[in-house]
Amino acid sequence: MNFFKHIRIATWWFKLPPFLVLIYLYFIKENIQDFGQEIFLILFLLSGVISIAVFASLINNYYDQEDDAVAGKENKMINLGKNRQFLVLGSSILAGMLFSFFIFPNFYALVFYWLSWFCFYIYSCKQFRLKEKTYLGVIFDGLGSQFFPSLFIFSFLYKGDIGNHLVFIISGSIWMTFSFGMRSLIIHQYDDYENDIKAGVSTFVNSTSKLSGNLFQGFILFVEIISFMVFMWAIDWKIFVFPILIYVLLVVVFKIILKLNFYFFKPLQNQRSRSLFFDFYITILPFALLALLTFKNHQNGILLVASIILFNVPTLFNAMKFLKIKN
Repeated sequence: MNFFKHIRIATWWFKLPPFLVLIYLYFIKENIQDFGQEIFLILFLLSGVISIAVFASLINNYYDQEDDAVAGKENKMINLGKNRQFLVLGSSILAGMLFSFFIFPNFYALVFYWLSWFCFYIYSCKQFRLKEKTYLGVIFDGLGSQFFPSLFIFSFLYKGDIGNHLVFIISGSIWMTFSFGMRSLIIHQYDDYENDIKAGVSTFVNSTSKLSGNLFQGFILFVEIISFMVFMWAIDWKIFVFPILIYVLLVVVFKIILKLNFYFFKPLQNQRSRSLFFDFYITILPFALLALLTFKNHQNGILLVASIILFNVPTLFNAMKFLKIKN
């Protein structure tokens, strides 16, 4: 359990299913039906994304020790001596280097993989500390957490042949960046507003005017929606009709029966609320795509069950917590 707290798994585990959406859509687009190949690609690419997420968590904890101590936030890195801190960070970097041997000689995948590491380093380190640079913090977190990992995935899947699939790749990567990168970070900053104020940490949420903040948030939401629409068109929009209808129906039911409210950026305090679209992205869409793959190849039913256990069950418990009214 301490290991999971060290790598702050709760902050990024729910972001893995959208990466699976990219992989599932590749299987559908390229008509991949070799179950062994599917398993290899999913496990390998998720391992790469997870290694980036682990480093991001560790490097952030390392440089956030003073701020977290002031704010009274839990930071497991504080409990370690300097030598053990360097050992933990060094181990994560070594793991990334070892993983790189399996990416080579795919040059583009290798570059995009390490660009994610670079973004998270300059986002957290004291020399640059982009985390406290308002707009740059939001942008570079999106680049490190979603944009470059998505390009790493696409580059590996297409063996560096990006040009022939440019619309699919770029629209998917931009959608990921603006939804689960930038919008997700802003939501987190709203949730962590009081702690950041206590620690004297400057963020986009607590250091921008209401007008400029709303304009930037509107831009993020606009690009998220447009890029997702282009992404659907680049594949086959008909694939998305059923999961979208299911989500719209659930939103109506939750709104009317459970009196659930929805938001795009700022969580609604002391109310039953959910972030709009996120449940579609992390639960309904990946589930629907995997169901379609299972229909084409019954062996994928194993992936479906595994996905439900690893992602949908934790998401359900997370949703139940959100549905509780905060006191």
